[in-house]
Amino acid sequence: MNRKRFEILCFLLSALLFLLSFGCATVPRYPVQGTLAGQAVATTIDSELSKYYLVHYLSNDRINPAYDQEIDRALAVWDRRPLDSDSLRDLTQELSPDFATLYFVSRVYQDPISQKAQDAFHAHVATLRAKAAKEISRIAKRFAPYLIAFVPGYAYKRDPTTGADFARQRRLMNHAGFKNVLIETDELATIEKNATIIASEILRLKEEHDRIILVSTSKGGTEVALAIGKLLPPERLQGVKAWISIGGLLRGTPSADQALQWPKSWLVRTAFFFTGLRGEVIEDLSTKKRREVFAQLEFPGDILTLQYVGAPLSGQIAEYVKGRYDDLKSLGPNDGLTLLADELVEGGIVITDIGLDHYYLDPDIDLKTFALASVVLELLEGRDQ
Repeated sequence: MNRKRFEILCFLLSALLFLLSFGCATVPRYPVQGTLAGQAVATTIDSELSKYYLVHYLSNDRINPAYDQEIDRALAVWDRRPLDSDSLRDLTQELSPDFATLYFVSRVYQDPISQKAQDAFHAHVATLRAKAAKEISRIAKRFAPYLIAFVPGYAYKRDPTTGADFARQRRLMNHAGFKNVLIETDELATIEKNATIIASEILRLKEEHDRIILVSTSKGGTEVALAIGKLLPPERLQGVKAWISIGGLLRGTPSADQALQWPKSWLVRTAFFFTGLRGEVIEDLSTKKRREVFAQLEFPGDILTLQYVGAPLSGQIAEYVKGRYDDLKSLGPNDGLTLLADELVEGGIVITDIGLDHYYLDPDIDLKTFALASVVLELLEGRDQ
């Protein structure tokens, strides 16, 4: 890109960010420390009620009758509702975005299988932190029968800084001796086109490997979902043992919905033009389209599905996602690009990571890569017993 184009792009993106942030009220900040789903939380939060819910209510330390009554009343309603984007949007608007995020994490953790996976994940992170080399070697040996097939996200070649190419994870796994491969999709293509590529690659890999674990991120998760939930019948998926979806845009993103509206639509499409990207991805990832498609998918019951979901609170939002997070927060808990409930697969196992956003930037991400792999392996071994 020449300098002139770069300057124009910077101007357009600045204008877009201004539109996204215009009129946003300052979020109240209440310092909080607590524990939820086995995770320490130390940040600021958006309301006294959210703080009380985390620090006192969830640990059954009921010291404020007025708050207890308000939370009891809310949970009596929302515990009967499905854990979906509509329910969490209503809870957000009834109480607050952070309350709804805490509720989401707590509700997920109530599922016994997800709770077991969540606890195992954090235990593995702690073990890896203490003796990484020895533990990684042990995990790699147990993974010998498996091939890990990574499915990248959008524009993974043009912008490797997002981590959507899994390059870092693959280097780590190559060094440790894991068998792995990158399924090279068309980085700018539609979900439907890439799902066809993924389906074809699965069939090819099955000819040499009888134990495959698919790992996808962001838009790649949408493509895997279509490949295994519609394009390939169950009998042709034998050998695919698990699918790990990391921040999957399974039901699209409201950011795409908003980008289709004037004047944002003009700014976004112009920005795409000057960067050489394809504007059709916006409509392709709209929730109207993707939710309708996802509702028609049927996933084979013998494929273990695990969703790794970053769940940031308002005090944990980094500047690079703040505009999008603020724009989506009235719709419910989100990771700065998609709604957390829209990342879930019915019957899937969920591991949440409080504080991480859609890009999963974390000093411990290397350890968490191997911890996640170890949890999936244990779940698969448990199925075989």
